[in-house]
Amino acid sequence: MKKDAHMILTKSLIKADIIATKQAIEYYETNRVKDIKNVAAYHLQQATEKLILYGESLGIKLNVPLFIRDRSILISDWEAGSRYDIGFSIRIDSLKKTYEVIDSWFDQV
Repeated sequence: MKKDAHMILTKSLIKADIIATKQAIEYYETNRVKDIKNVAAYHLQQATEKLILYGESLGIKLNVPLFIRDRSILISDWEAGSRYDIGFSIRIDSLKKTYEVIDSWFDQV
């Protein structure tokens, strides 16, 4: 029973990262606050990492989308770059596409 509760909590934490990403993207598009894109990038990286860990913890083989596999190093770099690199910049279309893929992937898991 505790394992099931842990898995639900983990999946809800992943969804929280996806929601935070969506909100950051929408805020950027409305207000053009450049630094909010860093928030979106960080939460996308976190959602990606947590989805993989979630699958591993269940012992299931995840079908990681090709888009994510092809950009895995880039997405991984978003964790630190979005928080610590003053010159960090990411295009909104990259964030939006990655968000769409991760949100869809989450629904499949």
